[in-house]
Amino acid sequence: MQSVLDPSVLYTDLSRDVVEHDVDVVSDLWTMDDRDVYRGSRDTSYSHANVYWLYTEDLERTGLVEHSLSDHADFRILWFNENPFAMLLQEEWTTEDSLWSMLPRTTVETFLANDWTTPARILNACLYGPTRILSVRDVLNPPAMYSCSVCGKKSLDTFQCGNVRSQVDFPSKTKIVFIDDELYVCRPPPGSRVWDLLGFRSPKAEQPDDGPALPVPESEPQVQPEQVQAHDPPPLPDPPHSSPSESPLPPPAPQ
Repeated sequence: MQSVLDPSVLYTDLSRDVVEHDVDVVSDLWTMDDRDVYRGSRDTSYSHANVYWLYTEDLERTGLVEHSLSDHADFRILWFNENPFAMLLQEEWTTEDSLWSMLPRTTVETFLANDWTTPARILNACLYGPTRILSVRDVLNPPAMYSCSVCGKKSLDTFQCGNVRSQVDFPSKTKIVFIDDELYVCRPPPGSRVWDLLGFRSPKAEQPDDGPALPVPESEPQVQPEQVQAHDPPPLPDPPHSSPSESPLPPPAPQ
């Protein structure tokens, strides 16, 4: 969950349990964003803001409020959410159907037969084509990929002839699909900040279409070049889209 007051700060302890310093704390009932919550004591492990965890009436952690150090009246409320992208960015994302229901049957059979059933392995299977299927971890820290300039093999893992190391690229905004750890597709709202994190900038004169591209059934995935070994992941089908593709700008340098 990304701080709003200081986006360089990520809240990573997001269990529903009461944090240790809030045990036995007596709190009044507060109404925040039309929700009744209890507020804990200040979490001194954060120095960028005055941070207080929020709890339901059943004493489950449900969010936090962060106050500016210079002005206590300047505060932001962040809520937990089952959708990891919604929780990270505090945006109205929607969770849709399983990824498997949106892929061609032959692709699903290939993935299952090779145990490519985790977000990392699925992204690895995307590297030969333009589609990128990303988890929230891939958005926060785009992984490195390795490729061979001779045989053309690509992988997120190192291999013997993988002599080129680079960051995973995003060939087109319209060919990015977001998934959670259970492999359900997550759709961003219009104007989502996720595109900034990935290095995309929509032209001002163009009406942006921020929905993820969804692979649709096709007869067969694209065949790999002969020099690529048969056990390497096939590319996913190229999802059609009515808007022209965009090329990403380099992601902003970390501060």
